[in-house]
Amino acid sequence: MDTTKSLVYRFVWNALALFLLAKFVYSDRVEISFGAALVVVLLLALAQAFIRPALFVFRIITFPLNLLTLGLLSFIAGLVLNAIVFFAIGKTHLIGGFHVKDFGAAFGMTLLYSVANAFGNILFGKREKS
Repeated sequence: MDTTKSLVYRFVWNALALFLLAKFVYSDRVEISFGAALVVVLLLALAQAFIRPALFVFRIITFPLNLLTLGLLSFIAGLVLNAIVFFAIGKTHLIGGFHVKDFGAAFGMTLLYSVANAFGNILFGKREKS
């Protein structure tokens, strides 16, 4: 699978996962439409691309603790960063059709979204030809 197809498939997979999680798991605390899910996934990807590298100094300072926890600190920091972005987008009504009622819902959605994202990367990730 070439890179462009892989990116498009993963993008649609993540939007579908976010939409289904919001509709079936957190339907009482998160409101979303599929179009809004596409935009939220795009904004989460941009946050990952631009904000996470800015936290490089944080990673250097916390390297010994990260080494001690076998990377769990980085995983939790990434979850909290995504939850903050997810909550900020949903609480400010930045995107029509998307609303998050509390931070707990944002954090839970982020945790389940990360699992769905990892599964999508396994399914649609770029495969090397042997």
